[in-house]
Amino acid sequence: MAGELRFKRLSPTPDNVPRKPPSAPIRILGSGLSALTLACSLRKKRIPFKIYTRDSRPQGAWDRHDYSLLLPARIIRALRRLLCMSEDAFRHTLLVPFTTTFPSDSGGAVKMRVHRGKLEYLLRHGFEKEIEWECEIKVESEKSGLPRLIFPSHVDKLEGNITFDCMGAHSPIKYAEVSQTIFPIVLFRGKMFLSKSSWDRKFRHRFPNNTSQIREKFGQTILELIIDDVHPHTGEVMLSYMYSRPRLDGPIDSPDELWVPKRSTDEARSPVLIGKFLDEVKIFRQEHNLPEPYDEVFNPERMKEDDHVHWLQRFSRADQPKLIHLWTGDERIFKLGDAIFQMGVLETTGAEVAIEDGIKVAREIVQNGGAMLHRWLISGWVRRGWHGHASFHRMIERYRSRV
Repeated sequence: MAGELRFKRLSPTPDNVPRKPPSAPIRILGSGLSALTLACSLRKKRIPFKIYTRDSRPQGAWDRHDYSLLLPARIIRALRRLLCMSEDAFRHTLLVPFTTTFPSDSGGAVKMRVHRGKLEYLLRHGFEKEIEWECEIKVESEKSGLPRLIFPSHVDKLEGNITFDCMGAHSPIKYAEVSQTIFPIVLFRGKMFLSKSSWDRKFRHRFPNNTSQIREKFGQTILELIIDDVHPHTGEVMLSYMYSRPRLDGPIDSPDELWVPKRSTDEARSPVLIGKFLDEVKIFRQEHNLPEPYDEVFNPERMKEDDHVHWLQRFSRADQPKLIHLWTGDERIFKLGDAIFQMGVLETTGAEVAIEDGIKVAREIVQNGGAMLHRWLISGWVRRGWHGHASFHRMIERYRSRV
């Protein structure tokens, strides 16, 4: 559903000039939400930066993350200000159609579904030339134990006095990592497209009152359907569907072939793994009489034509003193987003925190050149911990209680 996003930007707010600009450009490692939000904020405030990412340049406008995120009203308003978009422009460009309407200033508890790929496209749209794609950064340890960054020879290594690690769970900078838990949940996400006539006839009434997501529980297995996008001209609907269940570890269970916590990133789309998943769906259908629309969506013969990915539910936490020690080292590395606290992908709280981090850290740089970043980290530590623990316990309750 790629295309060109056209809208008229509002005039930026007048508080864009740094009070104490940093003495050198800022290096940003990674190209996820925290990296792009930070970069967009810095660009708006006229602070130079460079992004280094091992990812390849997206071929289409937003084919990298073609799914939606559920974000609270305060994050929506912050993004609208950052992107200088009117309510109408934001609604028509980023909000998923048929879902919750745009929030009023008092609608703090409201959550809306935003297309992640389109959001990332708009965030990076003004600084594509500042991104070094396919840049694999290596890490060596100094005698002190602190990391030293090794950039590829083909890359112009920018000498900066602040480096932000926004690479999340896949960051090679492991110095401050304390613990990582992979929640014992098997989760597969699929993607299908529905014509407007099929959507109107079979699906639309299943998503009442601007609902963007429905789910139902069958035993311990949860089936979910999520509206990700609607084509503005043809009305074609892109729908994500998710199949998740706890790991099989009972005394009579055979080894769970779909529980692969040590798989590589490339193996997330392994044809062998996806084949085993479709075999399980066949057995699942024999054990449960699925109502519509789940019966049509979770049909293994139809699913063979869809794109599938295996998702791991990672929860990790960094050590605060080590984060500060890392920040005071020669490389001046400061971690952001899920490089500090990572939350499961089923929960979009991690995306919410990543966006907030990018915006707030840019504000810190404007105010004091980033000299007080360690204080910002300490002051927000309890909030981060609360988000992480709340996300973890919601995941537990998800499979313990009835949907």
